[in-house]
Amino acid sequence: MRPQIVIILTVVFTGLTNTAMLAQSTGIDSGPPPPPQRTTPELPLDGWIPALIILAILYGGYIAYKRWSATDTPA
Repeated sequence: MRPQIVIILTVVFTGLTNTAMLAQSTGIDSGPPPPPQRTTPELPLDGWIPALIILAILYGGYIAYKRWSATDTPA
């Protein structure tokens, strides 16, 4: 049964690939439209990176302390 499934899937995927390649237009005017000329505003994404790193370290320390205190057994 497995060889039949492999053959069927090969024929189906080959047919889909050939159909997609033949469906493309070969005209000069075909293709995507040109991108718009306006540019998007640039945002300062790196302004808060040090604060985010400090928060990540503090949060990681909190999680580590919480796990350590949960496994710490009193003597």
